Amino acid sequence: MQQRINGAAVPQDMDRLSVMRRVLEGLPETTLIVFMAHRVEGKRYAEIARELGISEWRVERHMVRAIGRIADVGGRYRTAFLALDLMSRQVLELAWDGLSHDRIGVRLGLALDEVETRMADALVSLDEATTL
Repeated sequence: MQQRINGAAVPQDMDRLSVMRRVLEGLPETTLIVFMAHRVEGKRYAEIARELGISEWRVERHMVRAIGRIADVGGRYRTAFLALDLMSRQVLELAWDGLSHDRIGVRLGLALDEVETRMADALVSLDEATTL
């Protein structure tokens, strides 16, 4: 989902969970199936291989691909988040905790337009860093 601030499209969901969801949605279908079967359902490679009609080696390769993609995007997300100034990081964290923009402004001593500008700039930076 996006909104427009000062004419620019700004992503709204750039918390870690949303980024992970986007990464998983970007995986090839079989890789996603293998990853979910192993990490979410707790299935062993042999069971997944049997269910999908592929070798255990192929299951392992799909897991390596999934974990590599997650690690890559996660690293870029962390780097981009830490590159933000402290105030922008605080604005994002408070928003992710569910505070409204006006409540964030009161908490941090910022005008509403400052909160919105910092939020928009930070979200765009995170989005650019994690775009697949």
